[in-house]
Amino acid sequence: AGVSNAQLVKEKAHIATVFKEKSVAEQNSVVLAWERLMDPRFEALRRCIYSEPSELERFRALVVNNVLATDIFDKELQAL
Repeated sequence: AGVSNAQLVKEKAHIATVFKEKSVAEQNSVVLAWERLMDPRFEALRRCIYSEPSELERFRALVVNNVLATDIFDKELQAL
C-alpha cells in the first residue's frame, strides 16, 4: 500500500508541494505513467492510441480525469 495524500501533505513531502496539496498521489501517478507512455519504446502503442494531436489531447484528458476520480477524499470530486 502507498502513502495517503493526507500523510504526504502532513509530512510536507516535495510532491505535495509540487501538486499544491491536491490529489498528490494521483497526480504523481499520472505524471509517471505519461512519462512511461512517451518513452520511445512505446511508440507503436502510442500509434494505436492516437494519430492526430487532438486525439492525444483527448486521450490525456481521459487519463487525467479517470485517475483523479480515484481520489476518494477530494470533496470537489465527490460533488461531481
